[in-house]
Amino acid sequence: MEINKNSVKNISKKILKSILFLLYATIVLSLIIGGLSSGIITLIPDEASKPCYLGYYAHCSFTPYSTLILFAMVILGTILLLKLIKYVRRQYKKFIESKPTIKVLIPS
Repeated sequence: MEINKNSVKNISKKILKSILFLLYATIVLSLIIGGLSSGIITLIPDEASKPCYLGYYAHCSFTPYSTLILFAMVILGTILLLKLIKYVRRQYKKFIESKPTIKVLIPS
């Protein structure tokens, strides 16, 4: 196997693309999980210095608004995750379509 500049460049591009894909997926999933858990935690009643806007002493005194902001983060993360899944499906479909078929010649 001969190693030339173009093959090394192509392999390094594929590795970099894979690393960026995994980083993007990790960020999107942490956005969803973190936003959902934090949004639920803000609603929990707790001791606080002043009551929240809903009238009770919550874990967060800015409760209804902070919860809505965190749930908006979850919705944004879900949209990004769906786009990521569509991208992966398109790439897989391209890979399957471009994959060369191997013809086996059987001697007769």
